[in-house]
Amino acid sequence: MRSATGQAANAATTAANTSAGLGAAASGISSTLTPFLTGELQHPQGYSQQQLSSMLSAADAGAGGATSAIAGRAMQNAAQTHNSGSLSAVLDDAARQRTKAAADASEQIGAANANLQQQQQQTAANQLQGLYGTNTSGMLQAAGQQAGDINAETNANNSGWLQQATGLMQGLGSLGFRPGRG
Repeated sequence: MRSATGQAANAATTAANTSAGLGAAASGISSTLTPFLTGELQHPQGYSQQQLSSMLSAADAGAGGATSAIAGRAMQNAAQTHNSGSLSAVLDDAARQRTKAAADASEQIGAANANLQQQQQQTAANQLQGLYGTNTSGMLQAAGQQAGDINAETNANNSGWLQQATGLMQGLGSLGFRPGRG
């Protein structure tokens, strides 16, 4: 009986300590991750300025390369035919195509950056939600275990020869048996 009572008391203490330990660990983790994730949620970074510049430079280089080939071919054609009358129109069209290609690439890069920022916000929100659920569920489960452990301790105290004899006497009394009255 005393062994069961001690074990139940130890279990209740362990549950309380586990709950407190999980709460402290959650607080430590939360003090680092929560501000980072909150910042990511409120102000997502997207691509860095260096990454954006690199993407825009690559897009401009591609557009410039394609239009310079067109311009080179038009000049070569004008030199061969000795007809430069259409050269200015071809060069103007090449410049327009280059500008259009660069603008399209810029728009795509801007859209990709906005999509990345939204993805970062959603990821941060999901992680914050997960942190809250993990932190509180483990702590509450350990704290909830205490009630069962305390009940086990109480029930362990109710077993023993004195408690059983008291229960027997009460049972006999309900049958009408009174000690000493035969």
